[in-house]
Amino acid sequence: MNKKINKNSKGTIIILVLIVVVVIVLIIGNNLRQTSQKKEDFQEGVEKVEKGTEKIEKIDINKADIETLSKLPGIGPVKSQAIVDYREKNGEFKSLIELTNIKGIGIKTLAKLLPYLEMIGDSAEVYAFVAEETPTSDTPLTTGMTEKININTASVDQLQNLYGIGQKKAQAIIDYRNEIGSFETIEEIMNVKGIGQGTFDKIKNSIEV
Repeated sequence: MNKKINKNSKGTIIILVLIVVVVIVLIIGNNLRQTSQKKEDFQEGVEKVEKGTEKIEKIDINKADIETLSKLPGIGPVKSQAIVDYREKNGEFKSLIELTNIKGIGIKTLAKLLPYLEMIGDSAEVYAFVAEETPTSDTPLTTGMTEKININTASVDQLQNLYGIGQKKAQAIIDYRNEIGSFETIEEIMNVKGIGQGTFDKIKNSIEV
């Protein structure tokens, strides 16, 4: 009788163990699929942004000067100087991931910069690195770059997401708004000091009034 009970107990334990193993395998498989999908969504987001910026000449951060770097979205004179200082101290960047070593440049900023920079390092590694913090196409990489910015209501930080607009030009836009009144057309932004036809051509598809 006891032997029969022991056999049934062992059988039950084996079945329970098998169920646990199956559940674990299913969980791991689901996580792997989510990770893969996350990276695919990110890659798709990068492709969309890059298609919209095909006419913009990409910048080599190992050669660009402070003025050129300042034109990048979210990068003003201070961060441009920091990039150059880092380059001089540590040598050329071996991967775009190194940009996140610079104070004020995080993964979200790197995501915004990718379409404007020449690739340095393993591109798959760079995209995977950013994808870890930018899991879906609803992140700033895709939405921030494709949604138009209202130049009549945007803050200094929001305006700096525009190509070629650093902190000074962003503040100049707001000062113009406060002194003259709201922009009636997007072309009127060229009345702001420092914003000419060249800059306008690069941001006109990203702004609205």
